[in-house]
Amino acid sequence: MAKKVKPPFLPSIKDSTDVGNFDSEFTRLQPVLSPPSKPFSLSAEQQEAFADFDFCALWC
Repeated sequence: MAKKVKPPFLPSIKDSTDVGNFDSEFTRLQPVLSPPSKPFSLSAEQQEAFADFDFCALWC
């Protein structure tokens, strides 16, 4: 926690969407939408946490 130990490996990251450090076993999978079983509204605090998100599922 004090960050006194040097990590044995530092991954090379090109940009925020770089997945080069993940095995293709995972990156070739198609994403699956998993909506909650019961639709619900987010609280104001939750809405603030997701303020920069711009995706909305088709059922929104």
